[in-house]
Amino acid sequence: MKKGVLCILLVACLTAGCQKKVNYIEQGTQQMEEQKYEDAVSSFQQSLEKKEDAQEAYRGLGMAYYEQKDYKAAREAFQNVIANDGEESAVLYNFIGVCSMQLDDMEGALDAFQKGIALAEKADSSESGTQKEGGNKDGAADLSKTIQEMKFNEIVCYEQLHDWQSAKEKAEAYIAKYPDDQAAQKEVEFLKTR
Repeated sequence: MKKGVLCILLVACLTAGCQKKVNYIEQGTQQMEEQKYEDAVSSFQQSLEKKEDAQEAYRGLGMAYYEQKDYKAAREAFQNVIANDGEESAVLYNFIGVCSMQLDDMEGALDAFQKGIALAEKADSSESGTQKEGGNKDGAADLSKTIQEMKFNEIVCYEQLHDWQSAKEKAEAYIAKYPDDQAAQKEVEFLKTR
């Protein structure tokens, strides 16, 4: 009798999966750290199939695609973070903007950068400088670099759209805030010829 019950329990465990449940988001994150981007894509996709945290799965999927330079898939994944009620952030919009630039969608890039800058400025004014995107004081430095990158890319987008006046205005404002940026100084010189 005991052997029969033990066999039934063993079969039940094997068929029901007594194995440790896989957390595909953690698995994908680990694979990202190991630079196994194709494996990470697979893990994040399995996470979505298992209906784990969609926001985090899409964020991870976006990063994995981004690292593989598949900007169309990356942008779609990052947009799905927002579509699945994920937190909108300057960093997320920066990634969407950079992907859009890589896809020659300058209007889409400009829209993303402007949304990211607005979010960052709103967070900066409402949180009195104590806590930023990174969730701690250290995150403030990371966010300031993201803001600077978005503002520079905003200039590039206007140039690509041949909106020289807007590009010049943004470049002048940028140089006033970041006077040591050599690349931006070259942009200002270029824009003077337009």
